[in-house]
Amino acid sequence: MLKALMLKELHETAWIALVGLLAQLAFVDGFLPFWSTGSMGDFRYQIPFLGDNFLGAFGYVSVFLAVALGLRQTVWESRGGTWLFLLHRPASLRRVLAAKLLVGGGLYLLCGLIAILSYAAWAAMPGRHASPFRWWMTANAWAAWGLIAIVYLSAFLTGIRPARWFGTRLLPLVAGGTLALMLCFTLAWPPVGVAVFLLMAAGLVGLINFSAQSRDFS
Repeated sequence: MLKALMLKELHETAWIALVGLLAQLAFVDGFLPFWSTGSMGDFRYQIPFLGDNFLGAFGYVSVFLAVALGLRQTVWESRGGTWLFLLHRPASLRRVLAAKLLVGGGLYLLCGLIAILSYAAWAAMPGRHASPFRWWMTANAWAAWGLIAIVYLSAFLTGIRPARWFGTRLLPLVAGGTLALMLCFTLAWPPVGVAVFLLMAAGLVGLINFSAQSRDFS
């Protein structure tokens, strides 16, 4: 049953991930130099991941992707009346939520992984730019990739909460985004940042389960 639920989620959200991936490749620095050999412009004079706009563009696109996935998996189900159908299947609510989170979170992480590795692969090619490249330069990109997963969980919680949109429903998304941004300041202390990230992620998953269990889906 878990496999069937995951396939259903993948079928409904894969197009969002595809749009997000194309946006990553189209708007994040590295797309043009990675796919082109003659129209590189100023890219060859920038330091990949450090002296360019990669991190900012990557962050914006990733946030939009995370929010779109989280809300699509929750709000869309409410508007279409799909929750009742899912809850009448031979699967617990926890299993339904697990399937959604695994697929949505996995798609978000996969898109970011491809974007970072694509740009890093281009940057690692000899003669592509006038600066040296080391893989440690990608550290902040990987950190942002992980931190924005908090935004996905926050968007999921926002969509599943039984609150009014003009009331406090957006509070988890606002709070999650703010906390993820604050975590950026812990990048200089990786153990602290990882510990706080894990606590936040576990807390959000717990709140998602609590909100779902206490919500009337009828």
